[in-house]
Amino acid sequence: MSQYDVPNLFNFLLHTPEAGLRKMLVDNKPFTEAHFNLMLKIVRGCDEAKFTEHFEKQDYPKVKFGPADIKIKEKFWADAMTTWNNRGLLTPAVATKAA
Repeated sequence: MSQYDVPNLFNFLLHTPEAGLRKMLVDNKPFTEAHFNLMLKIVRGCDEAKFTEHFEKQDYPKVKFGPADIKIKEKFWADAMTTWNNRGLLTPAVATKAA
């Protein structure tokens, strides 16, 4: 179980217009245009459950990596989580009671 509300993050990234997301996220410290493009590939390349799985494992769905993606692949998840956290997009998971 993730400590973050990843489904909420996924839906925000999926349904927010690209221009708005770009303005909000791309600051080049550490989140660059390359990070943004890779993030969109990941979000568009999987559903909510798969995105959550990749988020937790810090790995990737089957997407085609370009040269820019390969350069940032190692640090992508750490940089993305830092940026999402700083923008208030990573919210703590709401604990659900076990049935």
